[in-house]
Amino acid sequence: MLTTDSNKATEIRQAAAKHHGLPLLPRPTDDERDPLRWPRSLKLAALIATAFVNFTANFAGAGLSVASPVLQAQFHKTPNQVNSLLTFNFLLLGVGNLFWVPLGVKFGKRASLLISTLILFAVLVWTAKETAFAGLLAARCLSGFASAAGESIVPSIVTDIFFLHEHAAMMSWYTILVSSATAIGPLVASFIVQYSRGGWVDYVWVCAALAGANTVAIYFLYPESNFNRPKEPLHRVSVTGEDADKVQVVKTETISRHRVSVVSKSWFSIWTSVFTINREINILEVALRPLKMLLRPSVLLATFIYGTSLASQIILIFAFPSLLLAPPYLFSSSQVGLMQIAAIIGFSIGCFAGGYIADIITAVVIRRQTGNVYPEQRLVALIPGCLVAPAGCILIAFACSDKLHWVAIAFGFGMVSFGTIYAPNIAITYVVECYPRVVAECLVAINVFKNLVAFLFLYTAVDWVASSGWTQVYMIMFMLVSLSMLLAIPFYFFGPKWRGQVDISNVSEE
Repeated sequence: MLTTDSNKATEIRQAAAKHHGLPLLPRPTDDERDPLRWPRSLKLAALIATAFVNFTANFAGAGLSVASPVLQAQFHKTPNQVNSLLTFNFLLLGVGNLFWVPLGVKFGKRASLLISTLILFAVLVWTAKETAFAGLLAARCLSGFASAAGESIVPSIVTDIFFLHEHAAMMSWYTILVSSATAIGPLVASFIVQYSRGGWVDYVWVCAALAGANTVAIYFLYPESNFNRPKEPLHRVSVTGEDADKVQVVKTETISRHRVSVVSKSWFSIWTSVFTINREINILEVALRPLKMLLRPSVLLATFIYGTSLASQIILIFAFPSLLLAPPYLFSSSQVGLMQIAAIIGFSIGCFAGGYIADIITAVVIRRQTGNVYPEQRLVALIPGCLVAPAGCILIAFACSDKLHWVAIAFGFGMVSFGTIYAPNIAITYVVECYPRVVAECLVAINVFKNLVAFLFLYTAVDWVASSGWTQVYMIMFMLVSLSMLLAIPFYFFGPKWRGQVDISNVSEE
């Protein structure tokens, strides 16, 4: 009997070690439709196929920033008029969430993503063929609207198919593809604009090809993941605390809490299904939920963190051409694009730290707090990297103002880009775990208003830098980014109380 119990305990510890010492949360159901029971390979394929929607959206949206001088000459427009091709695309990228998410809740996330990427492909073909500035502006607005589907739907797919101990790591794929595209797009566009005969038009054709590939990948690799999961009470994991670094789960109801019974899913069943209609959903009520969720303090915190982090990074992308093409740098278009390598390095480090490392930190906090599990534990993971982005803002402020060596600017750009991934990924994961049954609606609120915050900065970015100077602009950004980090402190202590009781269209959370 003792031997059997010992073997069972060993088996439990070995299973728990694979997910940072925690049981599987939320618990998989016995329903064969439960996406938590999908094979691991299918989960990863679905994540990659859907997350690349965000990459294409921002790749197409940000790439034309390096073509601003060419567009000004071609259409005889001022820098601010050409800038509207970028800023309004970005604004509609947020507003479009208000349409695509209710569609995804009512008719399925798969249908919403397929329709949006197909529209995006058609609009990008139109963009490449357009010869009038007014038509080009209209196409850019519509492409931003079509691109919006992935912004809120993809993070909710992460919570549909992955467990708590995987959330930040898997969410980091979403965040890095959203953010890195704003660097990779201008990098690729800079070479195409400088060396391709078709210039910026050829770049748009590349974006159209990516949108077409997105549509095909989603159709073949992503099954519908909407699932009405039973509501669970707050979790408690029993642990020992003799050695905080080596603590193990020692008590659990059954070994099944550490293992999932995988259900195979045929490819044919995926390919023959597009719409999954939920007749109990009132689409108008779903459309109003994001406005209600915006009143929740945790959603406001994530919006502020994401909006300020994103604005501090994208202002540089928009203002780089006017800085680096002029003396003393005299960069070519391709050299301006190569500055994005610094951002890609920052994104990569931020992805690892804000994803996998954040999951480990959260698991350690849970085990040290006697096994209690609550969303505010996520915020502790902000501590290791919270100073990087504010320090990057200071470096950018003085490096650009005093025309220091381009290496100093690149280093600051990388630090700011790190913050664009690191803090928002943790903040989004925190909100997702606060309100798991209304994830998409929360993310709509976050994406609409963080894009609005960023739009307000970006719409005036070029003129603001020209009139006020780099020092003033980036010291203000330093203040805002630092404030967003400091606000996480009261949320750690009072967040459970502030979350309160939410009752939205028959969907309740605690």
